[in-house]
Amino acid sequence: MRMRCWVHKMNNVLDRIPDAHRAEVKASLTAVRDAPDYESGFQRAKELVEKYGKEYPRAMNSFEDDLEASLAHLYLPAVHRKYVRTTNLIERSFGEQRRRSKVTPRFFDEKSALKLAFATLWRTSLKWQKVRFPEIEQKQVA
Repeated sequence: MRMRCWVHKMNNVLDRIPDAHRAEVKASLTAVRDAPDYESGFQRAKELVEKYGKEYPRAMNSFEDDLEASLAHLYLPAVHRKYVRTTNLIERSFGEQRRRSKVTPRFFDEKSALKLAFATLWRTSLKWQKVRFPEIEQKQVA
C-alpha cells in the first residue's frame, strides 16, 4: 500500500488558496485527514471538492491528485496513523545527515561517508520502534 505525506499534500493545496480562506480550507483538510475510517474520509474529501471545486479548481485538482494514497493511512489502527501520515521522520534524518556533512565538507573515503549515513539511519530507526503492531491490530489491518 502506498501512502502520501499529509504535510506536503496540505501545503500544496493551501498554496493555491487565498490567505483570506486558508484557515477554513485547512480545517476541512484536517477533517478529511483525521476521519475515523477510509470511507468517511473519502466522503469528506468529496464534500470538500464539491464545496470549493468551482472557486479553487487548481487547489482541488491538487487535492484530488492521488487521493487514495493520501487516505491510505486511514486503513491503519488509529494509534498508528499519526506516525505514518507524514514523511517528516524520514526527512528529519536526511536533514541531520546534511547538517553533519556541512561540518565535514568532504569525506576521505567511501567508508567514512557510509558510516555517517549508517549512523544517521540507525539513530532514526530507534525512533521508528514506536510503531508496533500487536497481533490483534495485524488482524484488524488484514
